[in-house]
Amino acid sequence: MEAHASYVDALAGDAPPEPQGTTPPPPSSHAAPEMPADEGAPSFAKSLLGDGPEGAAGALRDDARRFATALALSALYGLSIGTRDGGLSILKHAAAVPLAPLAVAGLGVPALFIVLTLFDAPVDPPAAVKAAARGAATTGLVLGGLAPAMALFVTTSSSRIGAAFSAGLGLILAGAFGLRAFLGAIGTPLGRAPAGVRTMSGFALAGFAIFATALSARVWWSTLPIFGGGQ
Repeated sequence: MEAHASYVDALAGDAPPEPQGTTPPPPSSHAAPEMPADEGAPSFAKSLLGDGPEGAAGALRDDARRFATALALSALYGLSIGTRDGGLSILKHAAAVPLAPLAVAGLGVPALFIVLTLFDAPVDPPAAVKAAARGAATTGLVLGGLAPAMALFVTTSSSRIGAAFSAGLGLILAGAFGLRAFLGAIGTPLGRAPAGVRTMSGFALAGFAIFATALSARVWWSTLPIFGGGQ
């Protein structure tokens, strides 16, 4: 009878039960590898303010590109506020707005670096140049972003005082963001310094902030025609 039952089960197609204690075969080692997700190209702001290529030559080239872009965006803001008077005033404003970032980078940053060196702060020349480039690039980004709205406002404003006031607010805003970016970049290595060095460096950075603000205000006030300068 048992042989007959086994013969019937075989005809019915029932598979024999798997033996206990067996493990499934390992997965094939030829499976297709997972492809990394496409993160996309970095944005313009990230490529301008992010870390540049490693190496002295690459870092210097990247900092020079940041400065050039910052000056171009600052000139764009000058073009926008110069549209109120038109003509030669457009070129005067475009040439005057980038002068403040240039003056701060050329006069203030070297002096600050010398003072920090006297305090034995862990800041080297490439770090100072990189911080200056990042501060200038941040200022240029803010000015370039405000340029279209500023052009519309100064050309439609019925009061020249109102147009000058709004142009000044844009410059103050951009300068504040640029100064914040510079202080943040140059202050990063100071966190590893001793407490006394950090304290003295903090006073030096505060003095630089006051100097940069006064110098930028002086340059813009004396050279921008919308404020009565450069005429």
